[in-house]
Amino acid sequence: MVVWAGGCLELDTGGPAACEAGQTDPTTPDDCIRKECQGGTFVSVASDIEVPDDANPCTQDICSDGAPQHVAVNGTTCKIGDGVGECVSGSCEIPCTGAAQCDDKNRCTVDACIGQVCMFAVTTGADPDDMNPCTLDVCAGGKESHTPANGAPCGTNGTCNDMGVCTGCGSDTDCPGDDFCRDWSCMEKQCVATPLNEGLLLPQSEQSSGNCKVKVCQGGKVVTIADATDPFNDGKSCTADQCNDTSPVNPPLPVHSSCATPNNPTGMGKCDGLGVCLGCSQTADCGGGPPWHTCDVKVNTCFSCSDAMKNGTETDVDCGGECIDRCARGQSCNGTVDCEGECDNGVCVDCFDGVKNGTEGDMDCGGVCAVKCGFGEGCNVGADCAQGVCSVGICAPPACNDGVKNGTESDVDCGGSCTKCAPGKTCLKNTDCLNMVCTNGTCG
Repeated sequence: MVVWAGGCLELDTGGPAACEAGQTDPTTPDDCIRKECQGGTFVSVASDIEVPDDANPCTQDICSDGAPQHVAVNGTTCKIGDGVGECVSGSCEIPCTGAAQCDDKNRCTVDACIGQVCMFAVTTGADPDDMNPCTLDVCAGGKESHTPANGAPCGTNGTCNDMGVCTGCGSDTDCPGDDFCRDWSCMEKQCVATPLNEGLLLPQSEQSSGNCKVKVCQGGKVVTIADATDPFNDGKSCTADQCNDTSPVNPPLPVHSSCATPNNPTGMGKCDGLGVCLGCSQTADCGGGPPWHTCDVKVNTCFSCSDAMKNGTETDVDCGGECIDRCARGQSCNGTVDCEGECDNGVCVDCFDGVKNGTEGDMDCGGVCAVKCGFGEGCNVGADCAQGVCSVGICAPPACNDGVKNGTESDVDCGGSCTKCAPGKTCLKNTDCLNMVCTNGTCG
């Protein structure tokens, strides 16, 4: 922009003086139109640079053929003042429990907490003074408006013109106060602003963080421009903190991206592709041991097998499931694999509890027990019995016709005290065989 001087203003002596071609008027508002000098006079032309900011973090402010547009943004994290919420149909919904959480730092709204959501009501009673005596400072549509106060008195015997400038000044003290972007001085009875710090950022105290915007000096005015280095940090390790022009966005990271989480003993988890960091999706995600952990896939969290609590895939406190330790007698189980012994009706049992339970044929014998049941004791199958014969639920003594190799038999129902074994059958001695020849354990 070019510094404008007294020659570009309407003087008391008549119409507007000639201006230089290409010269622009830095006092016009950001409304997608700028005043540009053409043919010696200022005319209005469309401008995509002078974008009006509607102060709404849930709209994208753009210019289209000289007309402002504010496109609604949905589903992204938003920030108003110190409050953080989510964009819903172009409005920032910030949860709250009291009005103190709803300060939007805007003099043109009244803040309240209604239904646990911050509400910002437009007010016209505020005084958004810009320290320029030649502008009318009002709230319009929930934002500050500063229009030239043409003809209003200013300074000492001064008068405001239609560009918001005090004319007829006698000294610099008759002009508006200086600020970071401009220096006011009285030249030929007109208050003239000399732009300062062109292109420089305003002090940090004048900036807001996490809104993808930054305030800079342009042509003596404070202008808000996009700042891609100032995204809003939503504190989630499975979202990217980015800027879409002047709107903060936090899109989810790709599925299986690494993320930091306390729900995994390694400190790292995997993103689900929807912005959530999963501690685990299977026990293998929880790292090796010791110490051992299991994954509860319902909450995608790793639980320790030594935390004195029943969690993860454990069937009882710190045992069973995918834990390395099996559950002891009396603890809960889903199956025998959970137990040191075996599982009977959801409870771990063993072969030394003095009770017939589990797969035992009789009390503490048979089934998975090492001890086999003796003659007359109960059984479920022949394998429960010492002699391998279960008859009508009772372990029977060996017989030469029970179809089982037992007793003194050298092979099934032959040899020993039974009939002699045929050739090819197993033998212990010659007398076990029909031909009285036992060679290398086989009847000849």
